[in-house]
Amino acid sequence: MKRFFALILVVLLTVFAAGCGENGQQEVDVSALASALAQQVEFEAPMKELTAEQLSNYLTLPEGAKAAAYMSNGTTAEEVMAVQCADSSEAAAVKSAIESFLADQRAEMERYLPEEVARLENAVLAQKGSCVVLCVTADTDTAESIIKEYLG
Repeated sequence: MKRFFALILVVLLTVFAAGCGENGQQEVDVSALASALAQQVEFEAPMKELTAEQLSNYLTLPEGAKAAAYMSNGTTAEEVMAVQCADSSEAAAVKSAIESFLADQRAEMERYLPEEVARLENAVLAQKGSCVVLCVTADTDTAESIIKEYLG
């Protein structure tokens, strides 16, 4: 009987370990996530996809991180960023950098587009495991729903 329980324990541990993937991190298709947000969330201004070089003007990413981003044409503070890091500690650092970016954006908007400050203050910023997502929009319910669909 003890061997039977030991065998079941080994099988359960094996299944659990296999389900976690490498380092227990879930890989997210950040291009698909950012695209879904840009296409399905309601934005006031047209959204334009950023190149990696353009994104690097706003955010320094860890080496090997995958990212996708969209920004409005400058008439609003609307933006989308999705970043897949190697692990959760890198993701936490990216989330902190995005929080600093948002604070800088708020200060800028207070001077030039004060009506955008509320949108920045209500931005959807989420981290799950090694993935970080930002969506600055008035349509936060849709953004949250899409993020939950991708991140669980």
